[in-house]
Amino acid sequence: MAGESEEAEFARGPQGAAVWSALGAASRSKADAFLDRQIALTEIQIEQLGQQEHFEHSHLRWRRFNDWMKGGLQILTLILGVAIVAGIGAVVWNASQVEGLVVDAFSVPPAFASAGVAGDVVADDLTNRIATIRDFANDNSLARSKDVSKDGDQDIKVEIPETGVSLAQAWRYLKQWLGHERRLNGNLRDSGAGRIALTVALDGRNAFILEGAAADLGKLEDQAAERVFAQVDPTNYVLYLNGKARDAESLAAAARLPRLAHTPAELADAYSLWANATRYVTGDLGLSTARARLSIAFDPKTTAGHMELMLTAAIQGHDEEALVEARQIAGKRKEDEPAWRNSDGVAYAKQQASGIRDSSSGDFQHALSQPCLYLCSVSTAALRRAEYAARLHDSLLSRALVADAVAAGSMDPVQRQRSRYFAAAAAQDWPAAVASARAYGSASHDGTAAARLRNLMAATRAAPLLAYALAQAGDFAAAHRAIDATPADCYQCLRMRGNVDALQKNRDGAQYWFARAVAAAPSLPAAYADWGTMLLAKGDAAGAGEKFAEAAKLA
Repeated sequence: MAGESEEAEFARGPQGAAVWSALGAASRSKADAFLDRQIALTEIQIEQLGQQEHFEHSHLRWRRFNDWMKGGLQILTLILGVAIVAGIGAVVWNASQVEGLVVDAFSVPPAFASAGVAGDVVADDLTNRIATIRDFANDNSLARSKDVSKDGDQDIKVEIPETGVSLAQAWRYLKQWLGHERRLNGNLRDSGAGRIALTVALDGRNAFILEGAAADLGKLEDQAAERVFAQVDPTNYVLYLNGKARDAESLAAAARLPRLAHTPAELADAYSLWANATRYVTGDLGLSTARARLSIAFDPKTTAGHMELMLTAAIQGHDEEALVEARQIAGKRKEDEPAWRNSDGVAYAKQQASGIRDSSSGDFQHALSQPCLYLCSVSTAALRRAEYAARLHDSLLSRALVADAVAAGSMDPVQRQRSRYFAAAAAQDWPAAVASARAYGSASHDGTAAARLRNLMAATRAAPLLAYALAQAGDFAAAHRAIDATPADCYQCLRMRGNVDALQKNRDGAQYWFARAVAAAPSLPAAYADWGTMLLAKGDAAGAGEKFAEAAKLA
């Protein structure tokens, strides 16, 4: 049966029967002795089985531990392999992303080296001079120039085993293979008779030689640094020259940019900067506009061409066109900007566009709330906000902001007089408004921009305000002299021609000019509001209501 013991099964088997038969034939003492030996043998076997079971358990535990160790080692090996691959990938990636300019030690005559002008000294001088130019250009630019450094790879001497190559050399070879660094080298020679020749080559080509007196080595290094920077970053070189007030050189450098461009985006950037230089240096706004339009045609996604077209249109008083471009800029993305992807250029353009949209729609409350973050001093930002506060008839805030501007120092004289004008107008202090408008016009004529540009800015910005203040003060003859000299396609000028006639109660003349202003800028509300005010004073409440409704819809 299934429940029987092994002893019972053994007893029924043939071996068991033989054992029992032998025991039955043997004496009692022999049988007892046999059983004692069997019992002892069985106990030994039981003990051995227990020890064997303990050994098996111990062996199984050790095998399990061994399996764990093997698995852990395999995991660690895998992790280490992944880390090594990731490390190599990171090194390769970093090498591929390396940019900028590296200045190698220059070759110099032994006499110069013994006098302290060794090759690394010349390299240090050029590095520092190029870095100074770069920093100045960056301060006057919305894009950022690449770094410049002296070659310091040889300062690291750790060797890679069995290769004889230092880690620095390996890193240098990797950067040269995958990166985008440009290297500058050259030599200094004694030309005799106290003269020297400095030879400089960028990337082993485009070498140039500068000669001069040995005492003028610093001047030669300055000239070399400028020429190198012009090759490394021709765009910011234009802005460097502009910041140094070297206008003719700046315009010539901008004119070379299209020839250096290789893609539509680069062409767009080149023509936008050329448009900027054309406007600023020559004052030829028609040509500046044409170049800005070329920039947009090459790559409509980029922002710079739209910004230049917007600013040029605003100076000319073409407010409708400026508003169209301002709305375009609002949707621009930094990701679409090859030149401004790593800078604040798009944000600056949007700041400029926001100011034009707010002024065009009369949303001075929004303009007042916006910070001026880019290429804007603390005093200028405060003065602009003071103007918006005055136009909202918040005289207390306007005065407080002017006080902030005074405390900040270095006030822009043009914006200061403009803010004063609107504060006086809000208080209906027309003599003070006339004085501020005249000062505004005079300040607009000053500065480093082309005289043609300054004259136009005075005509489209200051003269309309002066004419309106003179008319409000009752001096209509002077008001007409001021406004009649303004451009016939300037929106604010057309508005103020109408307002001068309206104040003089020449309502037919006023209606004519307001209609011209509305036709010039149908998206702007100001002329509609002026027209409604004139009709209301005339007693035409229904006509005034229509104009005010149109203004409200556009505001």
